[in-house]
Amino acid sequence: MTTESDGAAEGTDTGGQDLAGLGERLTALVIDWVSCLVLVYLLEWIGTLPPGPDDVRIATPALFIVYYTACMTFGSQSLGMAIMRIACVSATTGGRLGFWRALVRAVLLSLVLPALSAFGHRYHRGLHDLAADSVMLKATPRPASETP
Repeated sequence: MTTESDGAAEGTDTGGQDLAGLGERLTALVIDWVSCLVLVYLLEWIGTLPPGPDDVRIATPALFIVYYTACMTFGSQSLGMAIMRIACVSATTGGRLGFWRALVRAVLLSLVLPALSAFGHRYHRGLHDLAADSVMLKATPRPASETP
């Protein structure tokens, strides 16, 4: 597990896992946001979701927060992260974030500004990562014996 102090958590191999790059992270975020946007427009088009004012769209960020929180609570990847082969894990334990930390991360990430703070951090951790104690890593490929 990678930490800010020396690149590896205590008691782990110093090789650790590689941190996800900003390009990979941004691409995954765009994929997830566009997926939520397309779903909202599809729900409006079929009449399930009433159309809102053009200048205020609450459905897309709300859907993003619900979707992202669920993905981080029950796993470590969203659709965009899976496509980009990166994962979001706890910086402390290397495991899943859990509901409350995933919710904090999703809400802050939907505000965009915390994500931009990753450009100034040594390990590319934005305010949303610091608040949720999360880190983005390159996902390790599953061994051939685990693939379906």
